[in-house]
Amino acid sequence: MDPNEIRQALSVWPTNGGPCVPDALRTLRQSVFPRGGRAGSVPAVAVLVTDADTPFDFSSWVTAADELRSSGVELYVVSVGNGPYPVAMATVARDDDHAMNIAAVGDVSAAATTMLSRLCS
Repeated sequence: MDPNEIRQALSVWPTNGGPCVPDALRTLRQSVFPRGGRAGSVPAVAVLVTDADTPFDFSSWVTAADELRSSGVELYVVSVGNGPYPVAMATVARDDDHAMNIAAVGDVSAAATTMLSRLCS
C-alpha cells in the first residue's frame, strides 16, 4: 500500500454526547463508505473509539456494526474504561482481533500503534 494513499484516505468523524454510536456507524456507511470501500489499494477500515457507556440493550449498536461490515468495511472497536462495557464492545466488534480495551483516553496512542501493526501486517 502507498503511505500517501493511506494518509489521504484517513478521516476522523468525532461525535460526542448521548448514545449516538448506531447513528455514527450508519453515517459512516452512508456518507464515508457509500460504495462499501475506497478506490485504490487502501482497504475500507473504520475505528470506533467509545467510552462504551452502553445502554443495557445495545442490540442497535450490533445491528449498525453488522450493516457497516456487510457493506465491506472492516470495523475495529476500542472501548475506553472498565466495567462490563468491554464485553459489550467485543460483541459489537464480533471478534477479539477487532476489539481492544484501554484504561484511559491517554492510552489511545498505544492502541493506534497496535492497530496499525495489525492493519499493516
